[in-house]
This record gives sequence, C-alpha cells and structure tokens, in this order.
Amino acid sequence: MSKRYTNLNNLISDVKSDIDKSLKNEVFDEIRAIELEHVQKDVLDVYSPKDYVRRHQMGIDDPQNIVGVVSGGELVVDNVTPFNSDYFTANKGIGLAELINYGNGRFYYDYPGAFERPRPFIDRARIEVAKSDRVKKALEKGMNKKGW
Repeated sequence: MSKRYTNLNNLISDVKSDIDKSLKNEVFDEIRAIELEHVQKDVLDVYSPKDYVRRHQMGIDDPQNIVGVVSGGELVVDNVTPFNSDYFTANKGIGLAELINYGNGRFYYDYPGAFERPRPFIDRARIEVAKSDRVKKALEKGMNKKGW
C-alpha cells in the first residue's frame, strides 16, 4: 500500500471503493469465465440441436449476455440471453438461461425434444464459484493491482 492514512474513515472508504472496482473487473471476469465453461460443458456439449440452429451471436454462449452489477461490496451476475425472435415461440424477451437451467417452468419449450430436460449450468457455475478459489484469487489480483 503506497498511500498513508491518518483518518480511519478515509482508509475504509478507499478499501471499499477498491473492492467494488475489483468486483466489477477481475471478479466479474472470472465468474463470467466460469459460467461460460459451464455453458459449454453442461449445455452445448450435452445436446446437438436437430430442430433449430444455435446462434453464434446473442446466444447462450455470448459473453455479452452475462452482465454484472456491483453495489455496496456485492456483485450480482445474470445471464440475460434473450429468446431467439427468429423462432416461432411463445417465449419473448429475456429468459433463455432460466429455461435451459430449469427446464419447463415459468417458460416453456414450444416443441418437445431432448432439450426440454434441465441443463443446470447456472446452478453448477454457482457451486463452482462457491467451492473453488478462483474468485478469491481474482479478488486478490484486483486488490494487488490497486496496491493492497
């Protein structure tokens, strides 16, 4: 730490600010990488579509669809992949990740098939985030970059 503090409140404020920045950058990047690994392993690798063509942009494996918001030392990550508007489906807007993860529920598959079964990539990504040290290392990396 290169900066010296004479006021405890200033130190606490700077630490909180740098934690939020690290969450927004290094930690988010690592969590997104973990989720994308599970998209590949738990969704794409277990089923090859026969009734549709997977999107290469704006699909479930598009990193831009995984977003994060930091507030008060907490990072919330969400997969906001929209349903494919090119298909004639009752599902509209954001919710594809939920449908894939849980199967039929709040959203429904319009066409029956093997892809209807839950492929819990979000659940498995959450477990990995909780159990592995990858997120801890990402936070340490971010804080080290900021001099802590």
